[in-house]
Amino acid sequence: MSEPITWPELQALYGTHPVPDLNTCHSFHVHVDERDTSVTLGFETQQLPPHPKPEWTAKAYNTLCFWLEFTGVSDLRVHGILAEAERSVRITHGDTIRVAIHSNTRSMAFTATTARVSHTRVYLQGPI
Repeated sequence: MSEPITWPELQALYGTHPVPDLNTCHSFHVHVDERDTSVTLGFETQQLPPHPKPEWTAKAYNTLCFWLEFTGVSDLRVHGILAEAERSVRITHGDTIRVAIHSNTRSMAFTATTARVSHTRVYLQGPI
């Protein structure tokens, strides 16, 4: 049985508050590494975490970026490039992790053995 995946690295930042829904985050990065059979997806949100990393508190910011790295990728299928704002992201896990990103004209899907938040950072986007 498949269920939505949780991200402990993000949950630590958000605590009891909900982690941003990937469907509401801006997708800004896709990297497919065929040598390491990995796919990295980058997202950004203005839903800021209530428990930021200590090094983030010294500067003004209004955007959180995070990268999701999937390893042991197989069955990769890509149709077009996902640049549309209107798209859905579904990541579930059971025996394997299943990732599906769809828009009206494009899609990407694959399975993976592991997933993690590989990096997070904050920055100021536009005037505060």
